[in-house]
Amino acid sequence: MTDIMDLAERLGKSIADSSQAKALRDARVELNQQPGILQLLQDFQAQSDKIAHLEEENKPIEVEDKRKLQDLHNQLVANDVFKKYTAAQMEYVDLLRKVNETLDAQLAPTEGQDEQ
Repeated sequence: MTDIMDLAERLGKSIADSSQAKALRDARVELNQQPGILQLLQDFQAQSDKIAHLEEENKPIEVEDKRKLQDLHNQLVANDVFKKYTAAQMEYVDLLRKVNETLDAQLAPTEGQDEQ
């Protein structure tokens, strides 16, 4: 079992040292240095939560609420720092997805799944 844990530790370190992880860390630092973007993100999340809450309660969603959410979204996606952050996030998640697919492919016979 120690061999497996050692391999897992090495895998974790390799992922942390990957170009995708570095790009995500760098983009997060840059994003955190932009209070205006962080405020936009908070406002977007709050508005999104408000609409989700109204939907859960089967209450009507005002046009103004939808418009506000769309405006906040448009401001975020137009921002270069935010675009860089989301692109880095997508690359990192894609790396993790590929790692999981590789692990799943090796574990499938053990778990009784058909080999693909």
